[in-house]
Amino acid sequence: MRLTMPVGLARDVAGVLRGSGLSRLIPEFVPLPDPARTTFAAELDHLRRTRGNPPDERHLCSVLARYWEWALAPHWNRIRSSLEEEILLRGRTLAVEGPEAMLGELGGRVLWTRPRLTVPYHRDLDLTITRSRLLLVPTVFSGGLRLLVENHDGVAMSYQARATGRLRILTAGNDGGPSEDRLALLLGKGRSQVVRALELPMTTTAVAESLGLAKSTVSQHLAVLSDSGVAWKRRIGASVFYQLDDSGLALLRQLG
Repeated sequence: MRLTMPVGLARDVAGVLRGSGLSRLIPEFVPLPDPARTTFAAELDHLRRTRGNPPDERHLCSVLARYWEWALAPHWNRIRSSLEEEILLRGRTLAVEGPEAMLGELGGRVLWTRPRLTVPYHRDLDLTITRSRLLLVPTVFSGGLRLLVENHDGVAMSYQARATGRLRILTAGNDGGPSEDRLALLLGKGRSQVVRALELPMTTTAVAESLGLAKSTVSQHLAVLSDSGVAWKRRIGASVFYQLDDSGLALLRQLG
């Protein structure tokens, strides 16, 4: 990404990273998320209104807006779809299995042991939210970084969303892969790719986009895997998700 970034934008981003501007993002610069603010521009407008728009932060907001337009806006539809799928899956777990099950499967070294939720953070915090609310905010690029924001309305915590496949094209490296693909020898190249993609719940569209295959081809593979008991199929709202069943996971462990 740095190799193709416009020179002026790269210089300004580097200046923000080297200076003190970025430190304002953590923690007091970041507001508690609000579903009413549905665009990046709305978030920046909210920051300007609540913080008075001083000159140094005006420059920071300008750099963020330019970086958004160049790096993220072209991919926003896929990012939003990925996060919407994540929310659907977490919501189903919450509704069917309860809050303990939902908190227990957050991953990313997030541990739930009733009544304490332990998360990795850059400093020690002990927050009590018994009479408040906990807002979970899925992100797609956070990795090990976690944000905790607290105000009178409650506590918001970011966490790494489960990959649904739509965004792998943005972060994928050049993996060499094994010289002999035993799973591909057994199932064929296309179907083995689909099997590997189903370690986490994914829709047909997400699998097709992540693998660069036609949606009709992926649909055929998913039908075979579902009918054979290798993967389960579940409808959540308007979307149908697929994921490896125990037999599919065992096959993947044996053959890679």
